[in-house]
Amino acid sequence: MNTTEQFAELMHCPSLDAWRNLVFKLALDLGYERTLLAVLPGRNTPVEAKFAFLHSNYSTDWRNRYDAEKMHLVDPTFTHCINKSIPLIWSPDIFTAGKSREMYEEACTHGLKSGITLPIHGAQGELGLLCFVTDTNPGKNFQRDAMAMLPALACLRDFVYESSLRYIKSSRPADILPPVTPRELECLKWCAVGKSSWDTAQILRCSEATINFHFSNMRRKFGVSSRQQVVVKAMRSGLFQL
Repeated sequence: MNTTEQFAELMHCPSLDAWRNLVFKLALDLGYERTLLAVLPGRNTPVEAKFAFLHSNYSTDWRNRYDAEKMHLVDPTFTHCINKSIPLIWSPDIFTAGKSREMYEEACTHGLKSGITLPIHGAQGELGLLCFVTDTNPGKNFQRDAMAMLPALACLRDFVYESSLRYIKSSRPADILPPVTPRELECLKWCAVGKSSWDTAQILRCSEATINFHFSNMRRKFGVSSRQQVVVKAMRSGLFQL
């Protein structure tokens, strides 16, 4: 069985536990003892761990401390994945700021010395990352080996993400909405204060058909049948306030 066929087994796992264990095994087979996957349902989701689909075999003590101290706010690998799509190979040079340096030094004590982080930007607005990490000391040898492994790791990332979607959808909290565009949000706000499609079209300098098109998209995204239900659901979820 070739590597791609092994990765494809992720699409047919019978349970979340079996899927997670296979992710960790495939990463270990490629030389990485520690793996972390974290996915947020969309860019409008508050960046908090409780909203993430997150699985890892990192040290439990480290994961608890990372979450409690909100270290993602100073973690350059997290920032990288928000803004870029290319892989990031860890090196001490990227952990230069005071807080991020302290974070990295502490992570090293938990066996997280060298790694590769691959961003995830899903078709439905999902935002996430997949990290492959080892206790190997960082340096030129790790950099060389990591570059050689990037094609296989990128392929594995794609299979991991695609196979995770069924679990992400089933674990998504009911009050987390799919992402909306800035123009859709404007339509929501004007509808909430009683403006008709015609009124909103005049305000936004577009056609009434365009406004109706935006609401049609949002009804489909939110799984409701009326624009009033869209507004109520958006307000209850904190998407906007009057």
